[in-house]
Amino acid sequence: MKNSILVIAGFLILTQFTLVSCGSRKKTTGQENDFLKNTPIEMRNNKFAFDIFNAINPSHDENLVISPFSISTALAMTFAGADGNTAMQMARTLYFDMDQEAFHKNFSEWVNTILEKGESKKQLQIANSLWPQEDYPFLDEFMNLIRQYYGSAFYKVNYKGDREQIRQQINAWVEKHTNDLIKDLIQPGVLTDDTRLVLVNAIYFLSDWKIAFDENATHPGVFYITREKTANVPFMYMKDDLRYTKTDDYQAIELKYEGGDFSMLVVLPAENKDLISFMKDFDALTFAQTIEKLEKQEVQVYLPSFKVRSKFDLEKLLAAMGMPDAFSNRADFSRMTPLNDLKIDKVIHEAFIDVNEEGTEAAASTAVVIIRKSAIIDPPNNIFRADRPFFYVIKENSSNSILFMGKVVNPAEIAN
Repeated sequence: MKNSILVIAGFLILTQFTLVSCGSRKKTTGQENDFLKNTPIEMRNNKFAFDIFNAINPSHDENLVISPFSISTALAMTFAGADGNTAMQMARTLYFDMDQEAFHKNFSEWVNTILEKGESKKQLQIANSLWPQEDYPFLDEFMNLIRQYYGSAFYKVNYKGDREQIRQQINAWVEKHTNDLIKDLIQPGVLTDDTRLVLVNAIYFLSDWKIAFDENATHPGVFYITREKTANVPFMYMKDDLRYTKTDDYQAIELKYEGGDFSMLVVLPAENKDLISFMKDFDALTFAQTIEKLEKQEVQVYLPSFKVRSKFDLEKLLAAMGMPDAFSNRADFSRMTPLNDLKIDKVIHEAFIDVNEEGTEAAASTAVVIIRKSAIIDPPNNIFRADRPFFYVIKENSSNSILFMGKVVNPAEIAN
């Protein structure tokens, strides 16, 4: 894996092993506001990483890889067009600032800092693209913001025409920017006559280890999927001075990549700990504390080589996490278009990782598909026809206090 090129293994891998529970979010509290104002954007992204991973996290015997960084970036571009309650929900769920100008400036600076380190040793590549409907009135302010802070490429297309060709063009762009590792991100049928915009992020990482595993030392061993279920797999081996920590609950080791700017943190729960339960208690704060505990010491490492590919539609999950309006006819993307007739239809994410003796190759892409809201139909003339079972109340009108209540399911039955 020489000539290291280019998804941030740190984000792909670190989040693979560390999580915090998430669910429907409550209204923003003063404490949450302080968190957004006073916490660096990278820490907020880590918090979202744990949220999204825990929400996606499958059963015990399924492998998983995601790029929270890619998801955040694609949704950050989408957030640039959001306003009102839609923007508030997205900000609360994704830990974004409501101050759009300040947020995108800070987000861009953070991404560029990471990218500069990755590009200097040809380990990392990040790319963004927008695919707007050619005759749709997107606001110049929105387009200029995306161009300024995300360096996005723009490809005007006609979703009312040959959508299969557009799908292939988007997929070809993704393949190009993920070294052909992510193919067919957009499946047939995703793009429709109502599609008005697709926002895409692609990220690719390739690097050798700073200290490589000895290929001659790789050997077969038993991997305990559960206490009752095992598998025979190849284990890589090394013995060296590495940053390591051990507690009663887990062990953690940091494996650096060439140049030292990126690394993989592997967290191994104690033998008596269930991984899924363990990760629910291992949040962004625990993650930061674990890194602080790492100390260089001689360690023997046995790590299975592995390849994982995962793909998800995230729209229902993100709605459940606290941003439902963005996917409904209540969506407010008035900072994107003066028509304010758009909503998110799909958030598609796919990631891949290959970890072996030489290093790591990883890629991910996220696409946000924006469509027109459902057509608003004029209400019909008022008609009340009680030709089916109905419910009734007798109430006192000044206080609306209920005096009687009942239902009628068969008016043919007349009481004596």
